[in-house]
Amino acid sequence: MTKENIQKLIEKVLGEGSEIISQVTGGMMNISYLLKDKSGKKYIIYIPTEQANEMVDRPLEKEHQRIAYELGITSKNVYFDTESGIKINEYIEGNSLDKVEFFDYDKVANLFRKLHNSIILSRSDYAPFNRFVNEYEKEAKSFLKEEDPEYQELRDFLFSKRDFLESQRLTLCHNDAQRSNIILSNDEEYFFIDFEFAGNNDPIYDIAAFGNGRVSEGRKLLEKYFNNNPSDNDIKRFYLWRIYISLQWYNVAITKHYRGEGEKHNFNFLDVAAHFLANAKDAYEGYHREIKEEIVDDDTVRLIVTTLDKVRHFLRKDGGDCEFVSFKDGIVYVRMHGACQGCSYAYNDIKDLVEVILQEEVPGVVEVRLYE
Repeated sequence: MTKENIQKLIEKVLGEGSEIISQVTGGMMNISYLLKDKSGKKYIIYIPTEQANEMVDRPLEKEHQRIAYELGITSKNVYFDTESGIKINEYIEGNSLDKVEFFDYDKVANLFRKLHNSIILSRSDYAPFNRFVNEYEKEAKSFLKEEDPEYQELRDFLFSKRDFLESQRLTLCHNDAQRSNIILSNDEEYFFIDFEFAGNNDPIYDIAAFGNGRVSEGRKLLEKYFNNNPSDNDIKRFYLWRIYISLQWYNVAITKHYRGEGEKHNFNFLDVAAHFLANAKDAYEGYHREIKEEIVDDDTVRLIVTTLDKVRHFLRKDGGDCEFVSFKDGIVYVRMHGACQGCSYAYNDIKDLVEVILQEEVPGVVEVRLYE
């Protein structure tokens, strides 16, 4: 889209006298420009790349943008063309977190909680592994004569944990919650931008996405998100999703390089691919440093999670929710969310509802406890 066409569009949407201020750097899926209308109010326009439009359900993205705005975690959308994917949002005065050195991890964690604890679900699951195989990896492989052995080793390890990762509780997630998609406003508030990939997913996927630059940043956010008390299950999922996200972006970068997008935008996508492969290796090493593998019957865990989904239906009616944390020595540990978190009746819900149903439907369950 030429600047002349952009100018025509913004005058149509924002009125005569509106103009482009400058291009906004960053992002692999959009070309963005900062705008202002005749009164000086600022906006930002997102123009997607060809690859982005192939991957994104635009009507669904528009729905998620509206939900996020109603939750108070993003700016207002004023124009959205679901065919082209072009959108214009009110501009948040501030900087994305990839442009600032210091920020408040507690406030960032709270931003994530607002999304994950909203009890609102998308009409679509993100389905990470299906996306990985059928979209990201499939196209990247079409350009490569042979796979990088380091990539293949990391991939094999990740996919050996697929059943575990796909058995987790789903919430509405951003699914691309890297630092560049979080804005620190001049008022010291935090907001998400860019809901192209939002959908139902394991909430810890979002925490892992924060570690795009350095795995350690996502790991620190995990601590804050769980008030310095993440479970072994939480930590395990964090590192596995971090491997997943890194390999996903590795494939995206490979595809962009061989499509010639690097030459078009004067950007070396092979360097990006190398960064994400190193990032995945860092997460792999973190996993083996922190996680002590226990032999647990995966079928039992899957049955526990499936049964909990039935219970969660009743809790959600009252604005609450329940998450499986771990299963050990016959004891199921759960974490309460939403209206159930800190509620004086939470213990009764666990004993009179969750425990009774799990004992009836899952052999080997003797007790249910609140994870603290």
